[in-house]
Amino acid sequence: MITKEMKIEEVVKQNPDAIDILSECQIDFCCGGKQVLNNAAKEAGQDPDELVARIASYRRPGKADDWRQVLDFNREELINYIVVKHHRQEELLIEEVERLLAKILYVHYRSHQDSLAPIYRTFLELKGELTPHFAQEEKIDFPAALAGDPIDWSGLKDDHEQVGGLLKKLQELSSDFTPPDDACTTYRRAFEKLHELVDDIHLHVFLENSVLFEK
Repeated sequence: MITKEMKIEEVVKQNPDAIDILSECQIDFCCGGKQVLNNAAKEAGQDPDELVARIASYRRPGKADDWRQVLDFNREELINYIVVKHHRQEELLIEEVERLLAKILYVHYRSHQDSLAPIYRTFLELKGELTPHFAQEEKIDFPAALAGDPIDWSGLKDDHEQVGGLLKKLQELSSDFTPPDDACTTYRRAFEKLHELVDDIHLHVFLENSVLFEK
């Protein structure tokens, strides 16, 4: 049973579909997973009791992955899942988003430079954080964890905090990934793929902070 006194990460573990509701309410479930739902709801301007009722009754339509199964993975299975499902997918999305943002920045610079230039700079900062982060995990920390060595995850958690701040900034700069009325197809596509990337990173960070690092 989900209650407002539970930590956000506990809510997601009990009902992974709650991610959709939390994201809609702009409640941080990845880096902010240790926060109590009651407090997070109030900070987001949500009624805690109403939020609990929504989460309890919600089931995600057409879900691609069985998150309950993922949450039960052992350490090796979870690491493999994170690398294949998130690292590799995010690398592809980063490449696509960078190409799309650069294109619309040039095409729409006269009319939208004030919004697009900060988005592009922040995106490049995000890319600069994620690429070495993936390398650190895949070449150092994950192999050590699989070998049974004791791991200090604090450095990766600090990276996640930095990334989380950039994700929030991108959301704000893009008006929650809403393109302007005069946006062309490429402009809209860029924002859709950026939104997809941000959502995937949120899931990725949750699996590491709240599941993998606690195994």
